[in-house]
Amino acid sequence: MSFSISYNFDMNATIVQKEKKSPALKKCNFGCLSGFHAINVTNGCMHYCVYCYARGYPNAPPKGIVELYSNLPDLIRRELRRKRKIPDIVIFNTSSDCFQPHPEILKVTYRCMEELLKWGIHISFLTKGYIPDSFISLFSKKKHLVRAQIGLVSLSKEYSSKFEPFSPLPEKRLENIERLVSIGIIPDVRIDPIVPFLTDTEENIKELLSALKELGVKRVTMSYLHIRPLIIDNLKKELDPKIMKLLETCYFNRPWQKVGTSTLSKLLPLELRRRGYERIRSIAKSLGIDATICHCKNPDIKSSFCLSYREDRKYPEQLSLF
Repeated sequence: MSFSISYNFDMNATIVQKEKKSPALKKCNFGCLSGFHAINVTNGCMHYCVYCYARGYPNAPPKGIVELYSNLPDLIRRELRRKRKIPDIVIFNTSSDCFQPHPEILKVTYRCMEELLKWGIHISFLTKGYIPDSFISLFSKKKHLVRAQIGLVSLSKEYSSKFEPFSPLPEKRLENIERLVSIGIIPDVRIDPIVPFLTDTEENIKELLSALKELGVKRVTMSYLHIRPLIIDNLKKELDPKIMKLLETCYFNRPWQKVGTSTLSKLLPLELRRRGYERIRSIAKSLGIDATICHCKNPDIKSSFCLSYREDRKYPEQLSLF
């Protein structure tokens, strides 16, 4: 499996092969994914986005190390053979990215997805990575089972170099969308995290949404940046002081509050979020795009499920979680 990707910088990571001991298919108990089975191919991620909350997990490996669960495909196969009821859908990437640019990671991802699709199970993934051609070919044969979300906040290379320095450049993610659409899979786009006063300007949003419209995108899900305790040090170390000062002004005097099941977060003030979402929604509507607010990260605003599968299949909302 070979591929070529344009990055802002090169990130050399050590991939540690690890055998997963716990079940491969676990049900989520948070947010829009509650009740669905989920998989992370790795612990840790080569993209190292500065805002990534998963970098603050107690079991997260240090920067430069990514643990790969190399036995996942075989584990999935064994578990499915034992299950009385096969899952409707399996979600990839609650705390990592299955399209990280390493051949061993991509090999395990391919085998996992191939196995699930053989069983007739829907797969859903959210990625900032570049999707190799071999996956596009795989998806083309089972496109009715594939739900794709592409993470893209801005087309600005300056933004990506500061906040997502080791992820593929915006044009490569647009290329993902174009290639998925060409095989009949229209992905949703996740505009998350929106950075106040940086990526929520009218100019930035119009540029992004206009590009998405040209590619045939019909739905975007949006959410502003929220700050968690264990990533504050990462932000301070890795962001430009001017940007950090802006975030401090917007967030640091805000109270900690529970978002989801038990996660403590600082949210952008409610009125700023409302105005920002309305601005984005208005621009999206003018372009024929449905813009929804992520239910997971906005417990105080009328919002929607970021996983469209739940809405399409009319899975009940679990209000007790919010």
